Amino acid sequence: MGRLWLIEGLPGSGKSTFAERLRDKRNGKFYSEVDASHPVDMHDIYWVEDKPSTGRILDEIEKGWLVRYDGDEERIGTDVYELPFALHTRIMCERWRRYVQKLDREEEDVIFECALLQNPFTIGMVAQDVPLADVEAYVQEVADILKPIDPMVVYLALDDVARIFPIVYDERPMGWQSGFVEYYTSGTYGVNHAHKGMAGTIEILVERQRRELELLKQLPLRHARIQNDNRHSFEELTNLLEEESIRTCKP
Repeated sequence: MGRLWLIEGLPGSGKSTFAERLRDKRNGKFYSEVDASHPVDMHDIYWVEDKPSTGRILDEIEKGWLVRYDGDEERIGTDVYELPFALHTRIMCERWRRYVQKLDREEEDVIFECALLQNPFTIGMVAQDVPLADVEAYVQEVADILKPIDPMVVYLALDDVARIFPIVYDERPMGWQSGFVEYYTSGTYGVNHAHKGMAGTIEILVERQRRELELLKQLPLRHARIQNDNRHSFEELTNLLEEESIRTCKP
């Protein structure tokens, strides 16, 4: 059975590039966070309470249906990442359970980004500002589901978010720039803490990373924290893979 790798970190920490390099070195399969074929993540997927007559039904779950719509189709239901937190977490935990049951059929390594920490903290903290204990309980439940398959979590941390994020921001398209800052500062957490503009976005990112790293230390999963302010994560990746090969006796 292949290994599941979970790559985490803030936007701009190098997750996607790191995951692609890991995929190449392990001859694995990398699912980006927006991959339509992602076996767990649900980018642009809607939860519909009554069986829909349009769209492509992907699954039946939590007394409803997961549906993907084509661009010109009328969309009914609610984006999974905009559902109330409790319902969202029940759906996601069930998705994880079903995935773990199928993983033993995978012969190659599988790599996810953002799935364990970023997504839960984005919806739970940034968007809805639910109690931290609720987010932690959700991630802990996912970790417990994953523990039997022994995944490896890699967190690409930034020591100086205030320096790195503006650089990343300037490299991105204008649409991404305005949309990202708007999303972070207009979410419930940003509003409740009066965070505005770029400075407010950075404050939220710093706090998000702090919470994620603190929780990661408590999870029953193997993990590696790699400082990536200077984009040296690939050097660390080589060491990480050597350790993994020794541990699993995989050439």
